[in-house]
Amino acid sequence: MTSRLHVGLLFWFEQVMATGGVDVFWSLEPLSYEEAVQLQLNMASMVSEFDFLKEYRLFCGVDVAYSNQQAVAAAVVQDQDGNTLEAVKHRCAVRHAYVPGLLFLREAPPMIDAVRSLRGDFDVLLVDGNGRLHPRKFGIACYIGIVLDKPTIGVAKKLLCGQIKTMHGRRVVVLYGDVVGEEVSKNVYVSVGHKISLNTAVEIVKKLTKGSRLPSPILAAHRLATEELKRT
Repeated sequence: MTSRLHVGLLFWFEQVMATGGVDVFWSLEPLSYEEAVQLQLNMASMVSEFDFLKEYRLFCGVDVAYSNQQAVAAAVVQDQDGNTLEAVKHRCAVRHAYVPGLLFLREAPPMIDAVRSLRGDFDVLLVDGNGRLHPRKFGIACYIGIVLDKPTIGVAKKLLCGQIKTMHGRRVVVLYGDVVGEEVSKNVYVSVGHKISLNTAVEIVKKLTKGSRLPSPILAAHRLATEELKRT
């Protein structure tokens, strides 16, 4: 890493941690591709894959919808029966183009703002995107989980990397010799974001998936964001 890159990343990290991640739009915009990749590599070691809680009762799903240069993020909190307790939406301008492997630059800021605008609390966050199932083992769910300091699960709709292998009757995703995720149904991949184990993450996603491909909180967030975007 160059001196400039090292200093820039340290400054970025100090700003985010000092503000609790409030101004993440500002903090992510200056990052170049190389800096963003190095940031992922540095922060990957901060991810916890152990269960932070003993039980989970309230589940928050978050997703983003786009139209041209407009984005709407939505966060929906539900109980285990699928009853919606709170729903919020956040509209903003698109700040980053999509870059494979760097989805957090584009989608994490609006997602974080939406979740932060919730009045009530929740036990675990389900993000439409990968966590540990990522070439650098640090997808958007890991980033959001660390910034918000919440148990977080990544739920993706396509396999980004790794190989699927059957172990003890489960279709797990293996990357660099490590299990980084699991295919819970056709083209639905669960991985750890932060402060939760893969076994618990899979159990939660399966419990919340009722009659559809994706868990109910993420579906509800997707519908809310899409509906709000159509109002423009």
